Amino acid sequence: MKIKLIRTGGFIPITKEVETEVNLTDKEMDRLLQVIQRDHVSPRIKDGSYYKLTVGSSSTPIDLEKVPDEYKKLFSKLKNDLKIVKPG
Repeated sequence: MKIKLIRTGGFIPITKEVETEVNLTDKEMDRLLQVIQRDHVSPRIKDGSYYKLTVGSSSTPIDLEKVPDEYKKLFSKLKNDLKIVKPG
C-alpha cells in the first residue's frame, strides 16, 4: 500500500512530503492510524510543524510522538526523506 507523509508549518512555513510503499495490511494501517492520530483539541503552536498521513484518498493529522516502537524506523526514514513541495 502506498502512503504519503506531509509536513506543514514550521518557522519558515513550507510544505514537504514523501511517498513510499509499505507492506502493511488494511487492519494494521487502521490500528496504526488510531494510535498516532493527533488530538484535535491540542492547540496549534506558532511556528510548529504539523504532519498528516495520506493512505489512499484519506488524510489523517498525526502526532509523530505517538508512533509505536515497531514503526519508529519507518517514520524516521519518512521524516528524513521529506522533500520540499513547490507551490503550484
